[in-house]
Amino acid sequence: MLLTKDNYYSVEANREYLSVSQFKGFLPSYGGCEARSMAELAGEYTRPDKTAFDEGHYLHSWNEGTLAEFKAKNPDLYSSRGPTAGQLKSNFKHCDKMIATLESDELVMKVLAGQKEVIRTAELFGAQWKIMMDSYQPGIAFADLKAIKDMDDKFWNGQIYENFIDHYGYNLQMGIYAEVERRADGRDNWLLPHMVIVTKQDPPDKAIYYFAFAEIQAGLNIVENNIGRVLDVKSGRAAPVRCEKCDYCRATKKIKTIKHVSELSLY
Repeated sequence: MLLTKDNYYSVEANREYLSVSQFKGFLPSYGGCEARSMAELAGEYTRPDKTAFDEGHYLHSWNEGTLAEFKAKNPDLYSSRGPTAGQLKSNFKHCDKMIATLESDELVMKVLAGQKEVIRTAELFGAQWKIMMDSYQPGIAFADLKAIKDMDDKFWNGQIYENFIDHYGYNLQMGIYAEVERRADGRDNWLLPHMVIVTKQDPPDKAIYYFAFAEIQAGLNIVENNIGRVLDVKSGRAAPVRCEKCDYCRATKKIKTIKHVSELSLY
């Protein structure tokens, strides 16, 4: 299957290729659920987070230089009633603030320079992977643009607190991107991944982080340790497990037993 920007996120592409988001979607440690992931691959379920999805595409369209086209194709970005009719909805007006924050910083714009939305594929750990780099400077570096709630957020994983990099698996993402790009380009060495972060605060905050070789290898180790189970489930060799907590499991849940109230303390 030849990947393009038009079919990159399609169900057909996800069936043929693994992506970082799909891989994490199978892992409970990243809020994933095997049953939900398989329902998505079957075309039977779509996650109901369209607003966050559109906000992300708004920001990435700016980075790609196609924001005007994105606005024209998505009239639901605009209010259709009341005194604000015809104006951008408030959350997208705030996206414009985030964009202005990025545009005002010379180093941010330097890191985000280069080719945009570049697709690469490679075989890795027994599977074909696809990646799309937000900004790519061949032979030099690549960068990913992320919008998050707050730079200082901490997340409890049941044992320790994690920062947003570990919580959302961005170390895993940068490891896969670096290795797929290296293999696709036929080099012996990794390019150093960079992440440009902008927050949804008012006013927005911003930062640039890079990942050294140790972080790239650590991310690849996470994939290597979990790829067997993911491929077994995706291929149908193993039955998917329901987490009974995610949106899909709640929507399709069937009660099989009646519980005693004392069981609440075990959750």
